[in-house]
Amino acid sequence: MKKILLIALITIFLLSCQQSDFEFSCDPEINEFVINNREELAKITTKEFASYDLRLQKAIYNSWDYQKKREAWIDKLQYTLNRISFTEDEVAHIQKLIRHIELNYFFKKNDKKNREARSQFANEWINYSIDKLGWSDQFIAFMVYRLYTNQSQLDAELSVLKAIKSAVSTNSESGSCDCNSSADFCGNSICSSGGCATTGGCGWLWTKSCNGSCY
Repeated sequence: MKKILLIALITIFLLSCQQSDFEFSCDPEINEFVINNREELAKITTKEFASYDLRLQKAIYNSWDYQKKREAWIDKLQYTLNRISFTEDEVAHIQKLIRHIELNYFFKKNDKKNREARSQFANEWINYSIDKLGWSDQFIAFMVYRLYTNQSQLDAELSVLKAIKSAVSTNSESGSCDCNSSADFCGNSICSSGGCATTGGCGWLWTKSCNGSCY
């Protein structure tokens, strides 16, 4: 009986989140924090943003307008170019991505209109990264699946995921999905779809919905 009640409560929670009771995150505390500090959070630098917990990052990102989202990705890529010693081919490859992220890239209506072309660009860009530049899946994830400014931040996230997997966790702390089952990176874990409430900010340049959790 208790088990049935628990399942019912979880179902109600997930459905309520999907019905937009939580605007930016399914974690009530995170959602409230972002709502109460939205104006200030819209002004933070990409480096400051990258220092936050990933769940808080996604909630903040979901609160931004399309211009701020673009600014964050361009800043991250430029910052990475300035910090890492890349070959000429690698620099050209990253600059190609920067040019691809045009002014209205994150405008929702444009996302629907150009979805197929952008998906093709993403596939070609990632395949070139692997086949021609020899980049690892983890480095590609750092470049286009996360807004971290330092690779050690992704390493730390993956260490936490490994610990969670070892503990055989079956649900995220917040009930929110944190990865996209078709286009995301969970290290040695997998992105398991379902069992969580869908939010935004996953996959390629965080343009895809989060529909699963890393386990």
